[in-house]
Amino acid sequence: MTDGPERPERLELPIRRSSPWPYLVIGALLGAAFEMLVSLPLGAVFRNLFEHIFGGNPFRLTIAVARLAQPGETLFDSLTGFMLGAALGLVFYRLRENQQRLHDLHQEFEMQVAALRHHYKNLAIGINGFSGRARRKLEKLRPQLDDCVLPDADLRVEIDALEQNLNILTEASERLNHTLKDELSFLKALQSGPVTQAPQDFFPVLRHAVQDLLGLRFREKEIRVEINGDPLNEYCGAPLVFPFDPVTLEVILQNILSNAMQYGDFIQIKAAAENGRVRVEIRDNGPGIEMEVIKSSLVSKGTRQGAESSQLGLRVTLHLLEKGGGHLSAMSKPGLGTTFILEFPKQSSVSQKGAGG
Repeated sequence: MTDGPERPERLELPIRRSSPWPYLVIGALLGAAFEMLVSLPLGAVFRNLFEHIFGGNPFRLTIAVARLAQPGETLFDSLTGFMLGAALGLVFYRLRENQQRLHDLHQEFEMQVAALRHHYKNLAIGINGFSGRARRKLEKLRPQLDDCVLPDADLRVEIDALEQNLNILTEASERLNHTLKDELSFLKALQSGPVTQAPQDFFPVLRHAVQDLLGLRFREKEIRVEINGDPLNEYCGAPLVFPFDPVTLEVILQNILSNAMQYGDFIQIKAAAENGRVRVEIRDNGPGIEMEVIKSSLVSKGTRQGAESSQLGLRVTLHLLEKGGGHLSAMSKPGLGTTFILEFPKQSSVSQKGAGG
């Protein structure tokens, strides 16, 4: 495989940014006004009262007012209030931006998942019903075939193949129904706070995600997958243990892997721990695209480039990674394939705090 670009670019969810200047100006003016009209007068009064109690100086409001007239002290305090107000305005601006970002993502995701769950549920019911009807007809045909004096050998082979295909179809519908049940916990994880993470081995989840895609969605496509240089079924490296939620991690992996398998037929996966983080690199030998196209897919909500577009999957992947303290980077160029790099914390935030304490 030809090497791609040397430096990956980190991907981030877009934010509908408004200008921070109104927040800065209003915060600075409010801070200066508060300092001049509230903080300075109260400070002068309490200072004069303190000197009266402990120093025997006369307590007079005129003395406090006279101190307010000192230009150097007043200017310094006003500037302090101005700067603190501007800083608070900037903090409020950041909070509003993050709130809007989460609101937009949750709203978009809930709408898309509601439609997907409806279609997948109907698909699973249809597959199950079709396989059941075909199996019942096949059971009625079996005795008639056995009663034939000279049964056709080729016909028997075709019926056996049909029965195997029905078994595959039934298994697929059962797995699809099982996946739909898992969506409830997945949606709960997305709409609640940080996902529940526990230390466990990464490779079993990775194998399951790959085999699930190869066995269902890409069953008819010849795809070669390697993990750390070894074929998928032969890899037996040391466990890679770090805290994660298996349902969330499988969604992340399948979103990235399905895109790689759609455009390429040779997938190289490298996973290792380095510098306190777990790095997972997924590279395909597909045609590759410009990085600007990948970035624009994160911005263009509600549009689709085709039935197989993974724009929503990439946005949700970024959201789930950020909730768990992870990052996503990418390298892609026409003719050189595409590489996605997932990074996860090697330790949870609770463990890191405990170690630091």
